[in-house]
Amino acid sequence: MTGELDAAGDAITGAMLARAVEPGHGESHDAGHGACLNCGAAVTDNYCGHCGQAAHIHRSFAAIGHDLAHGVLHFEGKIWTTLPELAIRPGTLTRRYIHGERAKFVSPFALFLFSAFLMYAIFSLTSHSGTSDAVRGVRMDVGAQAELRKEQDKADAHIREIEAQLKAPGLSAARKEALTENLTDARAERKALTLAGDLTDSLVGEGVNGGIAKTVGKAVSAAAENPEFAYYKLKANAYKFSLALILISLPFLWLLFPFSRRYKMYDHAIYVTYSIAFMSLLFSLSMLLTAVHVTSGLVTLALLLFAAWHMYRQFKDAYALSRASALLRLPLLYGFACVSLSLFFTFLVMMG
Repeated sequence: MTGELDAAGDAITGAMLARAVEPGHGESHDAGHGACLNCGAAVTDNYCGHCGQAAHIHRSFAAIGHDLAHGVLHFEGKIWTTLPELAIRPGTLTRRYIHGERAKFVSPFALFLFSAFLMYAIFSLTSHSGTSDAVRGVRMDVGAQAELRKEQDKADAHIREIEAQLKAPGLSAARKEALTENLTDARAERKALTLAGDLTDSLVGEGVNGGIAKTVGKAVSAAAENPEFAYYKLKANAYKFSLALILISLPFLWLLFPFSRRYKMYDHAIYVTYSIAFMSLLFSLSMLLTAVHVTSGLVTLALLLFAAWHMYRQFKDAYALSRASALLRLPLLYGFACVSLSLFFTFLVMMG
């Protein structure tokens, strides 16, 4: 029950963070002139008098941090406008957001945060599902068990050290408060290590264990050979460092349009963020279907085909490409996506 409550709390936290970073209309400090980019009404002040969008719309790469830091609460209502567009017309949504229609849609960064926390919460809820035979069929080898016990012993020693420091006489209130906070963190880490031995993951397949190590190096090799310990590391780090996937993806996307003045790095960031948010939501749906035992080979194939179509559709429409131009770049896009994911998961394992 505790795991389910924690997972629900993660989903709620994601929604709250998404609300916190979701701009209500756009940011502005300067008075604007001309037509509103969102609704077309005349603008004479800082904000449009008709729809409320900011008159000044940024399009600089530095503005991404501003989007993440600035928050007004209008997440729930706009989600029902954004999700259908993101699912069916993702490229049009991306282009409209980049070119100024922001008041009616959830910002990509808020949606990304929400989808990351939602995926983590669903992963936590469903990761223990499955038959006991399937669980018994996957055990960490002796080396992995020894590594896990070593980590547990280190965590126990750290807890004992903090407890001894707390018992020392003459502690100031500030020092005692800091030690108490450190002790709470250490005990939480120890609890996670205790749970690690019971976790299983889909990395166990023969093809994964046999082939990944040859392509992405020692870190992923260790994950493939010891999937349960890798599960613990990935689960602990994935949502914490999820923004790194955007940063990893940006240079590869730039390579599809090298030295083009037509597209700014901000445009690539919006495209990547919306794309990753949608794929996270699609993966969450896949996990839910698996948990209620309605998945099959046909369903999995349909989800994969839809994901591939979605990438093509968003890419073609967001960058206003012809069909031939989009299809010419599409193999590179798929390849870059796989490389970015491999680098991201390698980074997560190394961080563990």
